[in-house]
Amino acid sequence: MSSTADRHDGIRAPAVIVAAVAQVVGSPLGSAIAGRSVGAVSDETGSLITPAGYAFSIWGVIFAGSLSWAVYQALPAQRGRELHRRTGWPLAAAFAGNAVWEVLFPLVGVSLPLLPLVLLFCIVAATAVAWARLQDIPVEGLGRVLPAAVTGLLLGWVTVAAAVNAGQAGVALGARASGTTAQIWAVVVLAVVAAIASALVLSAHDAAGPFALAVVWGLVAVAAAGPPAPVVIAAFAAASAVAVALVVRTVVRRDPVSLLVG
Repeated sequence: MSSTADRHDGIRAPAVIVAAVAQVVGSPLGSAIAGRSVGAVSDETGSLITPAGYAFSIWGVIFAGSLSWAVYQALPAQRGRELHRRTGWPLAAAFAGNAVWEVLFPLVGVSLPLLPLVLLFCIVAATAVAWARLQDIPVEGLGRVLPAAVTGLLLGWVTVAAAVNAGQAGVALGARASGTTAQIWAVVVLAVVAAIASALVLSAHDAAGPFALAVVWGLVAVAAAGPPAPVVIAAFAAASAVAVALVVRTVVRRDPVSLLVG
């Protein structure tokens, strides 16, 4: 049994590293292949819930954290930890999915927008599996902080990104990017994001802080992108709801450090 587990660890650990590196390389590779960047396609298909450009800088933090954790979990003393065994493959799948999305979106984000959208929802699902497993694993000191923070930040951001990508897909398929109907749709989507994110925060045992931070970051950036006023108000209200949920959960939770950090 031990040798089998060690063999599986020996496959998983390098797979996580490869996937983490791939998601960093994916963006410039996708731009080179398609001849245009993710940002250019995003601008072309922008909807009322497309965040201000600065928001996407969060990927730098996520990439750095992912690479750091990938190397850490591959260390001989770390490979066999239950934490890495249970979260490794889902996060590797999410990282690999990001790499593919970064190539796919510039290529077909306008012509076949549903393909990157479906892939992004798969990325959300894979990250959510890692998040759910993280909640069931007992806290084990500082070694838990890095994978918890990476999982929380990634899940929070791709939750917002999935909503944004859905709006972009709609515009690419012919939906109006502005007007009353677009505003109603945007407000409803923001309310759904706030409800899902708040529910996850209120039910979390660990790493709710990084998750909430990423969601609030994205929602505030939607508001910062500017008018119309109903969307700006809805985005700020959604961000506030998630922040309040985190405060409430922190007060209720007996171990606020693990909740906020991991």
